[in-house]
Amino acid sequence: MATSIIVGYRPFPGRTDLVVSILLETYVVMQRAGLITARRPWIMRSEEGNVVAAFDMTDEYSFAASEKIREVSMLRARLMGVAERVPLSGLRESNDPYAEFETSNDYPAVDTPRVADAQG
Repeated sequence: MATSIIVGYRPFPGRTDLVVSILLETYVVMQRAGLITARRPWIMRSEEGNVVAAFDMTDEYSFAASEKIREVSMLRARLMGVAERVPLSGLRESNDPYAEFETSNDYPAVDTPRVADAQG
């Protein structure tokens, strides 16, 4: 069975696009490291403007493993400079039987070969 991680962020004013951009960078780095599957993340926006991202993880994923990747640690630090993490239970949508979020496919396609594949 696959594991997914869903995380919510409350962007600081005017920083929503930067939050999405950093999340996509994080996806690329972690996918190359084999911690995230090639399935593109779902990046959604709540009615209140919070950003929710869902990632499919590989069996190799653990938070500790991701923290050992310098780029991931740096991206997480950048993310905390433009948003705060919010518990999913703090989102108004989580109180409904069906949580509805605005979704977008506007972000660019990403070609992300795994690190091991790139080393040949």
